[in-house]
Amino acid sequence: MKLQCVIEVVNRNHSALNIKPNAKYLRSTLALGKEPKKEEEYFILHFSSVNKTGTKYKVKCIKQVFVKCLNEGKVTLRFEEPPHDLCIKSEVIQLKSFMRLLKSCITGDTKDLKLSNLSSIGVTSKDIAPTKLTINNRSEFPAKGLPRTLKSLYINGLKLCNFRRDILLLNQLTVLDLSNNEIEKIPPEFSRLPSLCELHLSNNSLGLNKNPNWQWLLGLQVSNKLKLLDLSGNKLKDLPKSIWKLQSLVTLKLNNNNLDYLPSSLGRISTLRYLSITENNDLQSLPYTLKHCGLEHLDISSSKCTCDETDLKHINTKWKSYDSLVHIAAKIVLKYKLFYAPNIIPKTLVDLLDNCDMCVCGKPVLNDKNNIIKKMEYNNTFSRRITFNLLHYLLSIQCFFCSPKCLTSIISSRIRL
Repeated sequence: MKLQCVIEVVNRNHSALNIKPNAKYLRSTLALGKEPKKEEEYFILHFSSVNKTGTKYKVKCIKQVFVKCLNEGKVTLRFEEPPHDLCIKSEVIQLKSFMRLLKSCITGDTKDLKLSNLSSIGVTSKDIAPTKLTINNRSEFPAKGLPRTLKSLYINGLKLCNFRRDILLLNQLTVLDLSNNEIEKIPPEFSRLPSLCELHLSNNSLGLNKNPNWQWLLGLQVSNKLKLLDLSGNKLKDLPKSIWKLQSLVTLKLNNNNLDYLPSSLGRISTLRYLSITENNDLQSLPYTLKHCGLEHLDISSSKCTCDETDLKHINTKWKSYDSLVHIAAKIVLKYKLFYAPNIIPKTLVDLLDNCDMCVCGKPVLNDKNNIIKKMEYNNTFSRRITFNLLHYLLSIQCFFCSPKCLTSIISSRIRL
């Protein structure tokens, strides 16, 4: 049996001699077999990307086996001779199968085992666990499924209509590129990918779904890690207000869609630095709260952002706001960023918290009727660098308000963006 994994080899003699270890995890293959002349003696061969000839370890020389973190895909084998510790990380199911087989070899319960002899075990380039895979043709999909060791996966231009569910098993995946396909829906389980940092979904058909469910993007694990999101060319008409949950997002690309507005909650993503919304001809305005992001580059070229300004003569600047107890509690939760989930509070309250807007002062707004459109000039307090049509030096900005005081400050002052 062969196990694809990453291994760190620790030489215990080095620590005894106060020698600083220089070991690190390497892509490796472990092979379990038996001696050709001694049927009852078993061995483990360790191949790595830098040791292709392999190192042989006798099973009978195993001193200790540490399996406390087996359910996390981690074990350590300690050998008496040579004095090495093999720190192993692998996919959980495969690692458990390997350890069951190893246990049988240690205990001697090997009647039904079929292990290869030393002479028949070898390693090829295919045995080294791949971390990157590019598929440009349907015939290039691996017959045994996608390798669980993948960190980068590129599947472009295959006109895929359905999302491949075997991607959901790639727990080490950091970069996923599914551009230039025809995907309309992504399963909610996608949100469980624990390592995803870059997601490229440009030129698909996510906007054709009449009842989009964004749970696949806004789940806890993906939203904590994702740094780049490309949703260009998806015929999107709107974005969920709860997009603010992507608290690690640095780059957001929304080019060539049918967006007519951007949620003000984008201003709650403090890490956002690059926003591109070119070629959105239906885009009427930008949210004022983008000013709170600290954007370094905003590209709105070929997008109008020139809708009519709200008639301020009919705005009541002295309205009285009587918040219910629910609204007061919701504002406290949002202000202090308290954790909440459907299993803790009712789903209706989760929706209320997820879909709140953001005031020009940065506080949450639970009444989306308190807003106006105002023409504002641009300066570099909005973004260090902005790209837009030179014909429009005034931008239509949507402003939400949490109180009459914030509304008055916008009306009475000539604020520049």
